[in-house]
Amino acid sequence: MRRALLLLTCLAATLALAAPAAAQGLAPRGFVGISPQRPIGTGDFELMQFAGIRSVRLPLPWSQIEPQPDDASDPHWAPFDAAVRGAAEHEMRILPFLCSTPTWVAPSPTAEPVESAEQRQAWLRFLRDAVRRYGPGGEFWSENPDVPRLPIRQWEIWNEENIVTFSHHPSPERFAKLIRISGRLLHQVDPGAQVIVGGLFGRPLQVPPNVRSGDFLSRLYRARRVKPFFDGVALHPYVARAAAMGPQIRNLRRVMRVHNDSSTPLYVTELGWGSDSFESRWERGWLGQARELDRAFAMLTQNRARWRIGGVWWFSWTDASGACQFCDSAGLLTHDQKAKPSWYAFNVWTGGDAGTVPRAPVAGLLGEP
Repeated sequence: MRRALLLLTCLAATLALAAPAAAQGLAPRGFVGISPQRPIGTGDFELMQFAGIRSVRLPLPWSQIEPQPDDASDPHWAPFDAAVRGAAEHEMRILPFLCSTPTWVAPSPTAEPVESAEQRQAWLRFLRDAVRRYGPGGEFWSENPDVPRLPIRQWEIWNEENIVTFSHHPSPERFAKLIRISGRLLHQVDPGAQVIVGGLFGRPLQVPPNVRSGDFLSRLYRARRVKPFFDGVALHPYVARAAAMGPQIRNLRRVMRVHNDSSTPLYVTELGWGSDSFESRWERGWLGQARELDRAFAMLTQNRARWRIGGVWWFSWTDASGACQFCDSAGLLTHDQKAKPSWYAFNVWTGGDAGTVPRAPVAGLLGEP
């Protein structure tokens, strides 16, 4: 009886979340985007469009575009071309985060390319080529006149540069060099471009060698001559409960005020929870994932003006085996693209059509195979 009661409770909660979303979502149009963790195709873009998504955050990995020195003269743009085409054809823009140094430039992909003149020149050429391909008047748009012209105007530089996962030795001072040269070039090539400081991991577990997000940003400002070269700061506030995002965001806003930069927007370019059951602090179960999504979006939407939040990108689109522990279950959809409760909660905020995806079996709510 107890098991049957639990099943009915879970079922009722799922149906409540599955109620048709209003034609106008709870969040402003375009405020909520998606940050997938695997390559996506036409079918994904179609579902994203139905879900009311207007922005897709994707990696633009230098090491894959130019894996060998000879590729500098003939970059491998085709995979990213396909993503830009798919997004534009479904009325979405790409927010790229540029990262991953090729081994012919530096020994590690997590090494920011600023240690020598040769590294800096190679990175700047890559940036210039990227803007000339996907920015206003870019080669991609002239080569594909049938594609709706939605040029890339925002460029996120690196990803979680304050932790060793993405920076071989996190250093705000070294990262300041990367922002200076990147922002200077991007603003020159496209005066309307916006340069975003790569998403800082909000509260790293091991400090040092990792650097807390507030400390990293404060030292970035103190490196001097850096503010003219970025137009936004990104944060990844991964927390056990949505309520804990508030202190992280307020801390960054405090740092920005101290450095006379309170008007610069803050972007939450990754935010998410897994739907597995408490294997880590970022896994809340199927219904808990939907609950935390709803609370997080409510907090960010209600404080959007006060905190100057420029947007939020949910991580992730679908579950992905073999990823990080919580990443395995961070998707709105299962591996085979069935809707979890979080999918319905997401569509309420975006005003999307949640009925475009079949519902995952209720057994999943109970952790059953």
